[in-house]
This record gives sequence, structure tokens and C-alpha cells, in this order.
Amino acid sequence: MGFQLQLIIRITMLHSIVVLYLTMTMTKRKMEVNMISNMHIKKIFLCISTLMSVANAYELKASRIESSINSCYPKVLNAVIQQELNSAKAKKSEAPFDTRLDTDSLQRQGSTYNTTYQKIALEKRFFGSPVSAYAGYDISGGYTPQYDSAQITSTLGRQFVGLKMNLLSGFTMDEERLNVYNSLLDKEKSDYEIELSKLLVKTEAMKAYLAWIMAGAELTSYERLLKLAETRQAAMEKRLKSGDLAEIAVKENYNNVLKRRVKVMSSQDYFNKASQYLSLYYRDNQCNTIVPSQNVLPHNLPKVNKLPDMPIVKEVNEAVQNRPEFKIIQTQLQQIINQQKLAGNYLLPKLNLALQYNQNNSDTATSYYFQLNQQEMVGKLQFSLPLDRSYGKGMSDETDASYRKLLNDRQLLLEQLKSQIETLRYSISATANQVDMSKSSNQLAQDLLSAENKRINNGDSNLFMLNLREDNAINAYLDYINVINNNYQALIEYNFLTGNNISIVKAYPEFN
Repeated sequence: MGFQLQLIIRITMLHSIVVLYLTMTMTKRKMEVNMISNMHIKKIFLCISTLMSVANAYELKASRIESSINSCYPKVLNAVIQQELNSAKAKKSEAPFDTRLDTDSLQRQGSTYNTTYQKIALEKRFFGSPVSAYAGYDISGGYTPQYDSAQITSTLGRQFVGLKMNLLSGFTMDEERLNVYNSLLDKEKSDYEIELSKLLVKTEAMKAYLAWIMAGAELTSYERLLKLAETRQAAMEKRLKSGDLAEIAVKENYNNVLKRRVKVMSSQDYFNKASQYLSLYYRDNQCNTIVPSQNVLPHNLPKVNKLPDMPIVKEVNEAVQNRPEFKIIQTQLQQIINQQKLAGNYLLPKLNLALQYNQNNSDTATSYYFQLNQQEMVGKLQFSLPLDRSYGKGMSDETDASYRKLLNDRQLLLEQLKSQIETLRYSISATANQVDMSKSSNQLAQDLLSAENKRINNGDSNLFMLNLREDNAINAYLDYINVINNNYQALIEYNFLTGNNISIVKAYPEFN
């Protein structure tokens, strides 16, 4: 009996040991599984964090805006289309100088005269000159009347070659050459109009881009300020429940939360408007507009700009060389000069000379009564004089007035350019100095806020003073942002005047 009892006790102990071992083994396996799962979870979170970091690292650069403008903006595309139109017009204007094939065929049937006449000729007017050359072959048949004796050839036909030229009116310029010269100038002018279109559009795009950055900085600042108040509100409500804080203090802070929410909503609306406006210049590969979000804002604000010292005369001269408007005016002046040449030609009498050499292929004419020269030279001189010359005088007066008017426009543009460059140079310098002062003011406000936080922790201050310090700090920061904005607004206008905005990448390397 005692042996049986001991055996039962030993079996029970052994069972307990086995159960304990199995329990420990299963627990260990669970821990291993949990460790493996935790490792996988950590890897997943690490991948997600990496992807989020990459996504957040993307910034909308000004170079991306410029690329969209060059390839997609309608106004720029229309300027390119206008260039194609001007090229087509220039090609059309060359039509009078094309080589021309002429053919004539005459058949006369009657009781007295039965005549046939065929002619084929090539004619070419020389480009840029008042001379045309032609050559051909003609042959007649039957009995030709004397009044058509010029059509009488040898029985084997004849070859001919000739020249036609204007000796006075039309010698240096005529309507056809004027159309060619001015069409080529229109084609050249369209290149400058593309530059002007890009200059105007990119200037507005940079203003929109800057406004978007500043609106984003303001929104981010107000969101951080609101976050402080909301975090403080949550902590104060916990203290209120534990009876550690008066209800009036919680309500006062909540009132501040509401005020800051209004600020955030207002700045969010301003940011949305700035984003919508910037989307006109920011497009995808299919030229669809893209509204930039807050997470693609540049991480840092741009640094203040200062211009290097330069003599105003040199500065204006470089601007004149870069600005497309002056190049356009120069081509327009050249077009008027060409019109003046044509007007001068209209004041001259017409004196047209034609020379032709004929080579008949036999001695026998197709009409028996006609005495034929196998070789002959024919000359023709035509003179005409408009006595009043009204058209030439009127055109001359018109072109002279147009030339003077365009010179006045150029002079006014030059004077405005000089005045605005001097003004903007001063504005850029002044705002650069203001940035330094505003930066110091912003740093002082941050230091005062830090000191106020320490006083709060030591029990030497109150919530009202802390909120006031926070508001002052954010206002100082917004003043700092505003001065930077003013500095860049002046710089953008300056780069427009000097023509530098044609290339955003070169003009604003800090945004790329």
C-alpha cells in the first residue's frame, strides 16, 4: 500500500514535469514566432517609412514649371504656331521667283487664213534683282496674216532666248521683292515673339510659384501653432477632470484654439488659391494641369538676393540686347526701310527693257510672202511716267511717319526700362537689408518664447502670456517671410526687365 502511494506520487510529479516542459516549449516557440513576426512588422514599417521619406523628399522645382511652360503652355504654343504661319507666308512670297513653264497654242480657221501656232517657254526671274530670263521654242503653220507676223517662224520652227528688266522704277525694289524681304523679317520676328511670350509667361509663373511657396510657409506655420494649442488643450482637459485645473483656464485656451483654427482655415484657402493659379503653369506629360499639394513644397525658404554693382549704362545696354521687344522693333524698322525703298521707286518713271534673240531652223518661212531672217535680235523699250505721282508721294509720307513713330516707341521703352531698373535695384537692396533685420526680430521672438516656456514650467508665468508669446513669434516669422517675398518679387520684375526670365533655371538656381 505504501509502495503504491509512492508510485502514484512519483507518476504525478513526472506528469507535472512533462506538462511544465511542454508548456515552456510552447511558450518558447510562441516567443520565437512573435519575435519573427515583430521582425517582419519592423521591416514593413521600415519600408513604409522609407517610401514616405522618399515621397516627402520630392520638391516641386522651378525647372519643372519651366519645362511645362516650354512644352505645354497655350500662349507659348500659339507663338510657335505663328512662327510656322510666318514661315509658310515667306514660302508663298517666293512664288513670283519660281521657274515658270508657259505654253501657247493657236488655231485659226477661215476662208482666207488657216493658221496654227504653238509655243513652249521656260521663264525664271532672278531672286533679288529686276531681271527675268526666258528661253523657248515656237513653230507656226499655214498662211498667217501680216498683223500676226511675229508668230511666223521657219518651217522647222525657231528657238529664242531673252531678258526682261526694269531700269528705273522697280530697279532696286518692287512689290514682289518687298513681300519676300518683309516675309523673311516676319519669320525672324516670330522667333523674337516666341522669346517675348516665354518671357511674359515665365515671369507670371515665377510670381505664382513664389506666392505658392509663401502661402505654404504661412499655412505650415499656422498649423504648427494650432497643434501647440490643441496639444495643450488635451493636457489641460485631463487636468480638469482630475480637479487639478480651473475650468476658466481650459475655456480660455479653447478660445485660443478656435482663433488659431480660423487662421489655419484662412491660410488654407489662400494656399488653395495659390495652388490653383500655379497649376496653370504646372502640367503633366499630356499637358493636363496639376494642382500642387502641400507635401511638395520646398523644405527651405530661399535665401535673400543682392545684385552686384554695375554701371546703369551697361545694365541698360545688356537689357536692350536681351529684351525681345527691342529685337522686334528693330525688325519692324527694317521692314519700314524696305517700304521706303519701294516708295522711292514709285516716284521714278517706268523704263522697261526687253531683249530677245531668235534662231530659225531653216531659211523658209511658213507664209510665202514673209521674208525670214535665220538669226535676229529684237529689242523693246517701254517708258511710262505718272505725272502726279500721288501713290509714291503718299506712300513715302506714310512710311516716314511710321518710322518716326516707331523710333519714339523705342525711345519711350528705353527710358522706362532705365527708370524701372534703377527703382528695382533699390528695392532689391532695401528688402535685402530688411531681411537681416526681420531675421533678427524673428530670432528675438523665438528666444522670448523659449524664456516664457521656462517661466511657465517654473510657475512664474501664465497661459495668457504664453499664448501672446506664441502669437508674437509666429507674427515675427510671417514678417520675415513677407520681406523675403518682397525681395523676390522685386527680383522677378528686375529679371523681366533685363530679359533673364527667359531661362528660369539660370535666373533662379536656388529654386532648382
